[in-house]
Amino acid sequence: MEKHLYNNRTQQGPGYDLVGSIATNVADGFTMVAVGDLIVSRAVTKSQDTGFADVVKILRNADVTFGNLEVNVFDIRSFSGYPQAEYGGAYHLSLPEVGPDLRAMGFNMVGRANNHTLDWGIEGMRETSSVLDASDMVYAGTGENLAQAGAARFLETARGRVALVSFAATFAPMARAGDPAGEAPGRPGLNALRLAKSIVVQPEMLENLRLISAALPTDSAAPQVPNKVLLAGTTYKAGDEVGYSFEPDARDVADILRNVRRGKQFSDFCIVTNHGHEPGNWSDESPDYERCFAHSLIDAGADAY
Repeated sequence: MEKHLYNNRTQQGPGYDLVGSIATNVADGFTMVAVGDLIVSRAVTKSQDTGFADVVKILRNADVTFGNLEVNVFDIRSFSGYPQAEYGGAYHLSLPEVGPDLRAMGFNMVGRANNHTLDWGIEGMRETSSVLDASDMVYAGTGENLAQAGAARFLETARGRVALVSFAATFAPMARAGDPAGEAPGRPGLNALRLAKSIVVQPEMLENLRLISAALPTDSAAPQVPNKVLLAGTTYKAGDEVGYSFEPDARDVADILRNVRRGKQFSDFCIVTNHGHEPGNWSDESPDYERCFAHSLIDAGADAY
């Protein structure tokens, strides 16, 4: 498995945008509760189950209660958009009452960059933002352009200011936000971490794939790269064990690390969240890039990842 090293320096110089201190500065007694995916279609606080009431008590008693909002929230009867051809595997939709219901349970911060962010297009993303704004919930990971989607968002608590940066490694291709360029407007969407996927095979397997690649007709003579073969649009590379490998896009890495540093500069506690399914939906192992990237995020100022 390759060791990934991420350069968090940019064109502005080695000292640009560095954090003076990445210490956690919240007051004693600060508590954070984090859950996984919030996939709810209707209000659930009406439940009379005593066990559920115990869970809600934990959620409400924390200074910050965070979850990954993996639904769109709007009233479909008055909705002006439509379901997208590219979507996250199901068209997740919740009633508008879910916003205040989540807030009543104690949730005050949610990440929104995930594979369901644009199931219902830009209209669904914007309607969801309106519901969350009305419910007094802080969210990150989406916006009218990449700068907005990638920026840290902040929550004021009695024990300190909390920042949230949200990005997704698994997303529908059309969901990625973009910044303005000249007279071209920015593209609404989510904060994405693009990954270049390759398949790791043993050296003898790679040589067989190289023979197949050489025998196939191509538009142009592809350069031979040691320890790598491009076959039918898939990159294969040599390794000890068969599996998948992922290389993060350097531009996305630089943007995300910069936003984490900026979030930490203006907060006492910085949460960073990554929604990804790699190497597969049912895998128990994290992708090969993530450990090193997590270290880079922590070095940039993340207190929780």
